Amino acid sequence: MNVVRDQFWTTGFAGTSTYDLMEATGLGKGSIYKAFGNKHDLYVRVFSDYCRDLVAQAREQLQGGPKAVLPSPMARLEHYLVSLASAFAGESPHRGCFLTKVTVDRAGEDEEVAQTARRAFDDLAGVLAGAIRDAQDAGEVADHVDSSALGYLLLSVIRGIDSIAKADVDAATLERAARSAVALIPRAEPPRAEV
Repeated sequence: MNVVRDQFWTTGFAGTSTYDLMEATGLGKGSIYKAFGNKHDLYVRVFSDYCRDLVAQAREQLQGGPKAVLPSPMARLEHYLVSLASAFAGESPHRGCFLTKVTVDRAGEDEEVAQTARRAFDDLAGVLAGAIRDAQDAGEVADHVDSSALGYLLLSVIRGIDSIAKADVDAATLERAARSAVALIPRAEPPRAEV
């Protein structure tokens, strides 16, 4: 499935023929159709699998508790965004995120792809919103902040960084943009000392 995903990632849905899939997998046409259905079914399957894995990775990197990457929710959030910016900038060639590519290529004309992308975006924004709520609970972010709106804002920043990295914008610039996005989140007021 990874080979099939990479083929679609490189050449897109329209640019990938059944023969390309046969060559990539080493399977015959009949075997591909028997195992996976038609090209569209296979495309949606690898896209859905990718989206599920992407959300799971975000959840793992942003979670708190004993398995947390960093103890501070805001530090985890910044680390997550900066690591994505660094990864997008470091790709050669710059192919970006498969979620972004498929959404741009197919969501406007393929309702099944659009629904899968929408679900992935909702889930990713939800994971980011959860990290904001964790930061609110830890006293790092102001209580009045709308975590859901911020989750989508941060997701938009990530998708934007993904897109502009393809134009070969340098890693330092993208990482600064990621850090700046996190820095704009309203912080909680420190407790006042009693007199």
